[in-house]
Amino acid sequence: MITEEMIRKEFISQTVTEGIKKIYDTQENVVRENLTGGTGRLADYLFKAPFYNLKGKTYFVRLFSYLRFMDIRYRRQNMHLRRKLALYNRVVWGVLYHETLPDLHYGLTEDIRRQVHDQLMSAKPEK
Repeated sequence: MITEEMIRKEFISQTVTEGIKKIYDTQENVVRENLTGGTGRLADYLFKAPFYNLKGKTYFVRLFSYLRFMDIRYRRQNMHLRRKLALYNRVVWGVLYHETLPDLHYGLTEDIRRQVHDQLMSAKPEK
């Protein structure tokens, strides 16, 4: 039996996972397009999107602190490049607070509940 709590947990998991993937995708694209000339290891790391969900409640996301400092580094040096860099603050806070959080607050409509219920039913092994 699929309960309302199971549907809510699955919706939260899907929404947060999509937000985290969007953060990593945006960061990877910015690094590949604007910060060329390096080894490419940062872009490869961001492509892997290393995060995991522990017991359905806590997400562990590894974001390098030096991404934030790269944002700061280009603050005055090269304004043309700075405008293109969305490595840390703009991307992390923008996606989490302006996209993911509103989806979590207002996104669980009846249609979405039915979709999640159907997904859970199709994933449930038959006895």
